[in-house]
Amino acid sequence: MAAVAGLAVLCFPTVGLSWHNTGHRVIARIAQQHLKPMTLRRFQILAGKKASLADLAIWADVIRDEQPETKTWHYINILPESPSLDLYRDCPDDNCLPAQLRRAIGIVRLGMRDEKERLDSLRFLIHLAGDLHQPLHAGYPHDRGGNDIQIVFRGQQSTLHSFWDGDLLATMIEDEAAYADHLNQRITFQQEKDWRRDYLRAWVWDAHRLAAETVYRGLPPDDLKELDDVYVDRARALIEEQLAKAGIRLAEILNRIWAH
Repeated sequence: MAAVAGLAVLCFPTVGLSWHNTGHRVIARIAQQHLKPMTLRRFQILAGKKASLADLAIWADVIRDEQPETKTWHYINILPESPSLDLYRDCPDDNCLPAQLRRAIGIVRLGMRDEKERLDSLRFLIHLAGDLHQPLHAGYPHDRGGNDIQIVFRGQQSTLHSFWDGDLLATMIEDEAAYADHLNQRITFQQEKDWRRDYLRAWVWDAHRLAAETVYRGLPPDDLKELDDVYVDRARALIEEQLAKAGIRLAEILNRIWAH
């Protein structure tokens, strides 16, 4: 490891955006294939006749600098020793992912705000439903969801959070549409049934559990952690499952709003 630390490593061009743009659009593409006809019609009434979920998927990251109060909406930090999700403890001011996702769902469902606010809430809904499935967006507070953990991947220095957000994903996708179709075709009937079960609270805890059991586990003890092939292969498999799962659950949220 000392040799790795002494390398003149290059840095990934990270921007701290969950799943990066391509990942969010992949989730949205999968979700759109699982919308009920009524849901799709209602979506296009609000978003535009030619709009797709993927068109709206990255807006919430784009406007973060203009609206800095929204930056904490993309994640929730949960203590390692917590036995369950407690929003009074983990999100006291509602400025966290599950609280703001629930708020966006309510605005879209009730349809009582003006069109701009409903459309912005829909954009947040689509994006935050994706964020919810990046395990480190439900990670630990002491390392800021892996942002303070330095890693080396393929000879380049980054953070654990950025590795899971997009560093690895960038090596997995050449064609966004083809990749989304590939993941969607691999979803089994039983997986779709299982993933649609429960709702936001359970889904947040599922992400936190995966952070504890997979993301943080198996890291080298060094301050600068070189990720080995075993860790990377495990991460790749989990990322693919989480993208597919997020697509199914985003569709489930929208179908519950507009087709029930």
